[in-house]
Amino acid sequence: MGRFRPLLGILLAIVATCLVACGGPSAKIPTTYTPEILQQIDLYTPGVVSLRDRFPELEGYIQAKDWVNVQSFIHGPMGELRARLGRLSNQLLVKDQDQAKSLAKELFVHLERLDEAAANNQQVIAGQEYRNALDDFDAFLNLVPTV
Repeated sequence: MGRFRPLLGILLAIVATCLVACGGPSAKIPTTYTPEILQQIDLYTPGVVSLRDRFPELEGYIQAKDWVNVQSFIHGPMGELRARLGRLSNQLLVKDQDQAKSLAKELFVHLERLDEAAANNQQVIAGQEYRNALDDFDAFLNLVPTV
C-alpha cells in the first residue's frame, strides 16, 4: 500500500485538474443584441459617424491638391478612427466582428496609401484611395445596428 500512495496522489491531482478545466460554465455567445450591448453600441457609434461626416473635407483637399491638409487631416481627425472602430467592432455580434475588423483594416490601408499619394502629389491615386476608403467605411457602418 505504501508504494501506491504517491501514485494515488498524482492520480487525484490529474482528476482534480481535469474537473476544474472541463467542468466550468461555458461562455455563452450572444446571437442577438442585448439591451446592454445596444447601449454600448449607441455610446460608440456617434464618434465614428462624426468622423464619417467629416470625410467630404478630405475630398475637398484632394480636389484642391492641398496635400499638406490631406496629410494633416489623415493624421489629425482621422487619427482617432482606428481606436473608435476597434471599440465599436468589439461590440458587434461575433458573426459580424471578423468582417468589421477586416473592413476597418482595409480602410486604414487605403488611408495609408492616400497619405503616401499626398506625399508624392499623386491626385489620381489619392482620389481612388479616398473612394475605396469611403466604400469600406460605409460597409463598416452598415454592419452596425441602428438603435
